[in-house]
Amino acid sequence: MDKFQELLWDLGELIELPLHVDKNHACNLLLDENLEVQMQMDKHGENLLVCAFLGDVPPGRFRENVLKDALKVNGQYQPFGSLAFYEKKNMLILHQFLPAEKLNGEKLAQHLEVFIEEAEEWRRALASGSTAPIKYHSVESKPPPFMK
Repeated sequence: MDKFQELLWDLGELIELPLHVDKNHACNLLLDENLEVQMQMDKHGENLLVCAFLGDVPPGRFRENVLKDALKVNGQYQPFGSLAFYEKKNMLILHQFLPAEKLNGEKLAQHLEVFIEEAEEWRRALASGSTAPIKYHSVESKPPPFMK
C-alpha cells in the first residue's frame, strides 16, 4: 500500500469518512459545499501537497488588491502555508507542502484543522468582496523585515 493511501485511510478513520486516492492520484474534499480541499503527493512521493480553492478573483482592481494582500501575508511565516494565484481558473488558492515521512493520520488531521480554518477565513473574505480576512487589515501591521 502506498504512503498516500495509508495516510488517507488513517485520516478517514479519525474523521469517520472513507477517503481514497482518485484516478488523478489525488483526494478532493468538499467542505460544507463551499470549500474544496485537494490533497496529493508530489511526483517523488516525499511531500503531501494540500491545496484549498478559495474563490474566483476576476481581472481588474479587485484582483490586484487581493494579490497585493496575499503577497503581504506570504511575506511573513505562516503555519498554514502560502497563497497563490491559479491563473487557469482565476482563483486564489492556499497551499502547503507537508513532509510525508513525518506524517500520520493524526498529524495530518492537526495540520488540516489549522489549514482549513485559514482557508475558510479567506474564502469568506473573498465572497464578501474583501481582499483579505479582517485580521490582515490591521492598522498596526508592520512590513516584513526585508522591506524595512
